Amino acid sequence: MTKKTLQPKTNFRPPIVTILGHVDHGKTTLLDKIRESHVAAKEEGGITQHIGAYQIKVESDREKRAITFIDPPGHQAFAKMRVRGAQVADIAVLVVAANDGIMPQTIESIGHIKDAKIPAIIALNKIDLPDTNIDKIKKQLATHGFNLEEYGGDTPVIPISAKTGEGVDKLLSMILLLSEMHETKEETPGQLKGVVIESSLSKQKGATGTVILRSGTLKVGEDVSNDTHIFRVRAILDEYGKSKKEIGAGDPGLILGWKVLPAVGSLITPKNMVKEIVLQPVPSAPTIIPPYIPQTEEKDEKVRLILKTDTAGSLEAISASLKDNVDIIGKYVGAITESDVLLAKTTHALVIGFHIPVSESVVKLAQTEKVLIKTYDIIYQLLDEIDDVVDALKKGNLVTILGEAKVQALFPHENDLIVGIKVLSGRIAKGDQVKILRKEEEIGRSRIKSMRHLKEETTKAEQGAEAGILLSSNLPLLTGDSIISIG
Repeated sequence: MTKKTLQPKTNFRPPIVTILGHVDHGKTTLLDKIRESHVAAKEEGGITQHIGAYQIKVESDREKRAITFIDPPGHQAFAKMRVRGAQVADIAVLVVAANDGIMPQTIESIGHIKDAKIPAIIALNKIDLPDTNIDKIKKQLATHGFNLEEYGGDTPVIPISAKTGEGVDKLLSMILLLSEMHETKEETPGQLKGVVIESSLSKQKGATGTVILRSGTLKVGEDVSNDTHIFRVRAILDEYGKSKKEIGAGDPGLILGWKVLPAVGSLITPKNMVKEIVLQPVPSAPTIIPPYIPQTEEKDEKVRLILKTDTAGSLEAISASLKDNVDIIGKYVGAITESDVLLAKTTHALVIGFHIPVSESVVKLAQTEKVLIKTYDIIYQLLDEIDDVVDALKKGNLVTILGEAKVQALFPHENDLIVGIKVLSGRIAKGDQVKILRKEEEIGRSRIKSMRHLKEETTKAEQGAEAGILLSSNLPLLTGDSIISIG
């Protein structure tokens, strides 16, 4: 690549680089090597699931220069987030595994790069593996519209190993060179313009938004606008959680102080520009559908869901990826609350949580109200299992197990049968719906209409306790049968 004569560096800023490519081709491992950290090892399921923005310093011409990286998730459900990363970035690094070559998400990423009209660098990863064919992949890249540098074009190809670090320094040097060639500058010199690339709710911090500045400076204590809202920046944190007084053009930061959760892709601008922002489309608030009325005749009625996630990006990706066999009656960022459980009870919905904790009080309320909560930490597990969950719900096979007991003795009493049990796990309570299993085969379901411990009436037996129960229906029980209390 021939370096052209450069103008004085007026309003230049660090380049913003997005890492794109097929899942498992090594995008996060590459950033891991660049930052000498351990991001990849900490990701659930070994894949990145939230957009992350990180800045590093690189030694160049005896000075340290900054590069800001965006690491969009690799799973196919996060296609929109990858698009967003390309739209914010100045340069794209397309990671292609040298042993796999062009794959479906590689092609998708190529489309994002072309749509964004930004220069690209091809990082041919995993060259440390024996089954690589670099020449074959270069031909594939040319077939997909890349005019490679070695063939007289302008797209460099850098063989690397994200695992060993081979070629990584050359890749960083090429990013800086490409940034100089394209004269990466502030969009509106001196005037604040930032893009929200992720947002979430925190019990400690409130609404937070990860922002990358395209131009200007953002300071703690400054009043700024986002969509139709004006708020004061309460704090700025870097990717390591350290406080900063300000960030400049090209820098990322986690911003605190929002009055409402910012929409992903929205802008931060000076507060006096709020009138301009009002004219732009504002994302609509979640819609709550009126309470559910059972329709027993409709066999393929959709299963209703309340979806709760930790970030706006995850919420967007998951809700867009769910099939039309579910009906999302509410979708929000934040922890599952008692209000969600009560809404689920009213609307006969299932609560789905992604990357969020569920408090003990919420679990207890869900058990009392017979509301099913399913939580996931890995996106592809959620999407893969949701069809099974929907099918099981429709058949009545998906339940929450509250406790398990073993039948120890049977005592006929007048027209009833008193069942002596020992609770093996959880708890068994009066009023519970139970199913009876004999060697894993279900022989029937009933409800506990009364319970005694010794001669005293009781309402609950915990793990390890013994009790006598009376069921609401006569079932052909045998000693050794399992009694499963279900929600």
